[in-house]
Amino acid sequence: MIFTLGCFKMWSMTKPNIFLIESKTRQVLAETFLRFQEYFESPEFKGRVFTVDEFAQWYVSKYGAWTYSKDWYGFNIPAKVLEPFRSGRFDPLTPAEQKLLEICPPAQIGNNASRDFYVIGVTSGAEYFKETLRHEFVHGAFHVNGDYRKDVIKCLDSHKIKTINNALSKMGYHNDVHSDEANAYVLVEPETISEYVTKRDTQKLRTRLDSIFRKHFGFSVLETNSMELMRQAEHVQI
Repeated sequence: MIFTLGCFKMWSMTKPNIFLIESKTRQVLAETFLRFQEYFESPEFKGRVFTVDEFAQWYVSKYGAWTYSKDWYGFNIPAKVLEPFRSGRFDPLTPAEQKLLEICPPAQIGNNASRDFYVIGVTSGAEYFKETLRHEFVHGAFHVNGDYRKDVIKCLDSHKIKTINNALSKMGYHNDVHSDEANAYVLVEPETISEYVTKRDTQKLRTRLDSIFRKHFGFSVLETNSMELMRQAEHVQI
């Protein structure tokens, strides 16, 4: 395992508190994040304790085959999602889940204080790596910077995004994360939701969302190369 603290060279603004988990294969990445991710935002398993087998049976019944690692390129979870796993609610943990808990610090410190950070996962050799990295980084930024999040939500509320939210529901996202996902998809990869949403629905909104990101972080996530963007996080290879 290689652990390097992301260095901060390009911009003077404080970098977001994000842990970037980089995996060599999409299979390993999916095995690491599956239960964390689905506990966080699955329309079926959100907030529930479940086994990998239970999830796999549901997934096959819904989508016709066990294609999870092929269907999802990246993952993202807030620190609080780690705690039910750390406290024993999901025992037994898989080796991959245990490794992620060892990498990430506890979200709870003492009795009252908490450490707020976000965990994202990508596979550098995978197709669409650049877009996936940007997409997941935007999720992390949305979570750890409250002022940025407020400006994004205000912007989304001022647009008619019912069509976008409907698309996200069809893609399997829980209603609770629609604002977060709408921001990431429209800003980074609107073409991914083009099956449901026209360019006209996203073009002006994307420009505004890019401007909001620049305002809070001092750079454009669309114009920054992958290497520099990875340096803005605590980078871990597994």
